[in-house]
Amino acid sequence: MFGYKEKTTAYGLLLIAVLVPLFALGLSNHGLWTPDEPRVAEIGREMALTGNWAVPTLNRKPFLEKPPLYFWSVALTFRVFHVVSDRVARIPSAVFGIGGAVGVFFLAAMLFGPRVGFISAFVTATSFEYFRAAHWLIVDSALACFVIWAMTSFMAAYLSQARGRRLLFYIFFYLFCGLAFLSKGLIGLAFPGVGVLVFLAFEKDLKEIWKMQPWIGIAILAALSLPWLLALWHQGGGPYLDVFLLKNNLLRFLPGGTSGHHKPFYYYFTHLPGSFLPWSILLVPVLYRSFGRSQGSPAPSGPGLLFMKCWSVSGFALLSLASTKRGIYLLPILAPFSILTALWIESILRSRPPSRGERIFLWGLALVLLGAGLVLGPMTFYLSSEMGFLWAAHAVLVIGLSGVTLKFLRKAEMDRFWIGTHGTVLALLIFVLLWILPPVDRYKSFASFCREVKEAVGADTPLYGYKPDETLRGVVPFYTGRYIEEIGDDRVLADTLSREDPVFVVAMDKRGVREREIFSSGRVYLLLDRKVGDRRTCLLFTNRKNRGVKKDSSWIETTVSERP
Repeated sequence: MFGYKEKTTAYGLLLIAVLVPLFALGLSNHGLWTPDEPRVAEIGREMALTGNWAVPTLNRKPFLEKPPLYFWSVALTFRVFHVVSDRVARIPSAVFGIGGAVGVFFLAAMLFGPRVGFISAFVTATSFEYFRAAHWLIVDSALACFVIWAMTSFMAAYLSQARGRRLLFYIFFYLFCGLAFLSKGLIGLAFPGVGVLVFLAFEKDLKEIWKMQPWIGIAILAALSLPWLLALWHQGGGPYLDVFLLKNNLLRFLPGGTSGHHKPFYYYFTHLPGSFLPWSILLVPVLYRSFGRSQGSPAPSGPGLLFMKCWSVSGFALLSLASTKRGIYLLPILAPFSILTALWIESILRSRPPSRGERIFLWGLALVLLGAGLVLGPMTFYLSSEMGFLWAAHAVLVIGLSGVTLKFLRKAEMDRFWIGTHGTVLALLIFVLLWILPPVDRYKSFASFCREVKEAVGADTPLYGYKPDETLRGVVPFYTGRYIEEIGDDRVLADTLSREDPVFVVAMDKRGVREREIFSSGRVYLLLDRKVGDRRTCLLFTNRKNRGVKKDSSWIETTVSERP
């Protein structure tokens, strides 16, 4: 019989064998997609190019919404591979994604056993929002990773009986909290801090705060963050610190804060199910058995279940109270929901047959996976318009796995059902990475437009951007290697276009607003008009009559709503 260490090692190796291909595939087969990737990639490129590690810049202007840790990782990736490309830019997110899932494994294995640890990590890694973040250029992947490891370190310290070992793990807790702060600011401290305080309050063990020696945490946090904050102050003074600490941290939590994404308090109640797919289909029975006082509670004793409850509820409440909300912000609390789900699955695997109500949700999960398999094949054929043997065989595999899984559920063979479910989910996600992303990229990528811009505009000719948003300020410099001179005023635009020398202006349009404004400015001709996604049109204008097309005055006079 295998002992605990042998089982932990075996499940850990199996997890790595799953995570590496799952998070390595799909990183380099598509370009930068909105909303975050163009901005983050260009900030990393400029940091790698200039060597300014203190102040992130976007199109040479300070970008102080986020701390620099994730941008450091992207810039270092470009330097290590000696290339600036969207093919390598997502590597840090994959590394953070693997790191966070491994942290979930160690936490759940420590509290509930290695099998629960494996299931917890698998559920985390394959939940929609976490999976997407690991294949997406976004700072939240680093935040989630360090928050998970901070919570893992806390529980390792809290459960330790040896004084020296306890102090060591509390040092790790403070270290990961500091790295979470450098990933996304004060929220990196709030997630673990509030979760731990709520847990100790319910444990009636607030005296543990003194044993944690918080002065050590203050010293570690200062050692990690003060060098960057001082460098930030050195380059921009008080205004830089004010923009970062006040405008982009504190005010984001207050009603009417300075940032966008303002949503009502119930926003996450409607978005958690989508972010946690496909496992959110099981949330009703999972939460009922986790928070209820039923006899089948998955963890009737010990602090582990209480810790998961406190982490998930406190994090959810913290996000709901903040004025700015996005689905991606749920990333750090998907881990406790995953562990609660794994505990529920474990309770079924330990010879506790699911109730009639629970079987309804199990059938729902199995049928959703089958439906996804049936949809993917036709979708791929529609997107690519080409029939390929490999993707067709892959689609058949997904459908076959989901069908066999339904058979196991009908026969109440729960061990085989869960193996089939995990296999189907894994096959589905790999199908999306290999066969869905490339054809979708032709619809969403800015790379081809930027290549055309680079070919049309001479290397020595200035390139202007009219009222550029963060996407335009990111994709054009990243793909062309050229910064844009920003124009934010109609009068300046008219003066620029009236010059005798060639002038080129790029713009990103929604509903024809920018195009109409630019044509109203005077002598201007449309050179490139490319649709990207379902909301944006990329435009290149020039003042050279023989290069582009000019709209007549009747079009200029029409309203935006009348524009064809």
